Amino acid sequence: MLDERGQLLTVLIAALAAGGLVLGVPAAVLVAAVLGGMLAREIRRLRGGLVWAYRPWGLQARVASPRVVATTRQRRSHQVGQRLHLRLMFSVPPDFDGAWLRIDGFESTGGIVVEARTPSLRLYRQQEIELTARADTAAVHRLHGVRVSAVDALGLVRAQLFLPCPYEVAVLPRSLPLDLRRLPETRRNARRAVGGNRPDRAPGQGDELRELREHVAGDPFKHIAWKASARRGRLMSRVFEHERARSLYAVLDTGATMRHGQPGRTSLDAGLDLAHSLAEASSRQNLPYGMSLVDGEVVARQSVREGLAAVQACDRALLDVRRAVAAHLSPVDDDHLLEVVASYLRAVEGVDLPAATTPEGYVRLRQRTVMAALARLPERERLPALRGPEPSPRADLSILRRYCRAADLSLPYREALPADARVQGLVSGLAVAMAARKGPFVIVLLSDFLGLRGACDPLWQAVGRARARGHRVLLISLTQPPVDVLDLVDGADDVDTARGLAKADQSARAQLLDELRQGARRAGATLIADPHPRQVVLAWGAVAFS
Repeated sequence: MLDERGQLLTVLIAALAAGGLVLGVPAAVLVAAVLGGMLAREIRRLRGGLVWAYRPWGLQARVASPRVVATTRQRRSHQVGQRLHLRLMFSVPPDFDGAWLRIDGFESTGGIVVEARTPSLRLYRQQEIELTARADTAAVHRLHGVRVSAVDALGLVRAQLFLPCPYEVAVLPRSLPLDLRRLPETRRNARRAVGGNRPDRAPGQGDELRELREHVAGDPFKHIAWKASARRGRLMSRVFEHERARSLYAVLDTGATMRHGQPGRTSLDAGLDLAHSLAEASSRQNLPYGMSLVDGEVVARQSVREGLAAVQACDRALLDVRRAVAAHLSPVDDDHLLEVVASYLRAVEGVDLPAATTPEGYVRLRQRTVMAALARLPERERLPALRGPEPSPRADLSILRRYCRAADLSLPYREALPADARVQGLVSGLAVAMAARKGPFVIVLLSDFLGLRGACDPLWQAVGRARARGHRVLLISLTQPPVDVLDLVDGADDVDTARGLAKADQSARAQLLDELRQGARRAGATLIADPHPRQVVLAWGAVAFS
């Protein structure tokens, strides 16, 4: 299409040609012919670069590996809120030499913002620009492509393009400075969850002798071993030990209510930060750590591990939470799923798919879409050992859902389950923790408990069973994102009504937290109610485990 200057030049050419023909001025006709030829040449030159030799255009773009700029020290991983510096490089065909390129926007997954430092540049063979990306949510974010406007060297002709530049970057949750040295220690004679669990031993005021060593200043006088001191000719002190079980197990609720709110400010984001921080803190002290993700059932579980293996397994499970594509978690019909994948393949991958105007055309569209998605699956979605369980019992739908997971195509998550089903999921997570090895654990239960008022009796019974087996239970009620009253109304007349609804929600939340406190106290657990991610660091150290 013609740019503003091109449109102005077209009007000038028409005026000169018409005036020259009417007035009989050959010079005006000649000037109009020269200007028209120049405009036609620019149109042909710009169109010459828009060939289908490469999909989708002769102008190509790709994204280079990012640089991470840290304020204090260089990090090997990317975290929420951290700026990523990318490089977008263009491969320019000869027909585009000298043309101007303007960045109109980027197509990417939700939760990440990509901006260009220089919105326009002139193209000469190999060009690159700096990009800045900032992720508000922890997920495997994907950059699909960039929308650009290509203008010829004279600024006469403009072409609107979409250049695919698929790039994937994993952004981990925030790391909170949790101190696990304040974790409670179980009693030595506590019943173990299963046979064979061996808690580690640490020096302290126990009842088992650890060693005899030379007496030093500050040792209790009653710990002096007089017989050993007489034999050796110097004062010797007894050092006792006590057993401790500082293993940690997290049970994270990943249901629909946890996902409500703005990206980066949902209850699920706070839960991911805490679960990731617990894994990192356990790794630093080489403590066993396990995790279960629940939503009416145990959606995923990570066996109890130690060190870096526990952090890696935890991060993989937490990042996959965002890309839930299983049929029971994202119940969409076949036509909707086919439409999502087919539209993406047409727009981004440039696949020529047939129309579905007839039943025969619909069958061909389904077959072509499934084969195109299968051909573009990455290796991790092809190998059964890496991709995990199939997201659908049907082979063709499973391929489409795996492609949605690989390309990070958003599928709607299922609606919130009933209260009794959600409580049963939390109970199942506690049962998995009690059956895991390397216990007993400090079980940290993370949920918003929204809508569970009056339905938590099975949960308190499960907590009581866990306490009887020597486990400690900590319940963290994740905070709900604050809602501005003005965002709930369209006009000024409804402000009072919206304020009343907001106060009613706050009152219901306060009643729910009071019920949770009483139930946790009766079951022998501890509750931290609606902590801010920064406040939970202080609350963790100040909490008094029963």
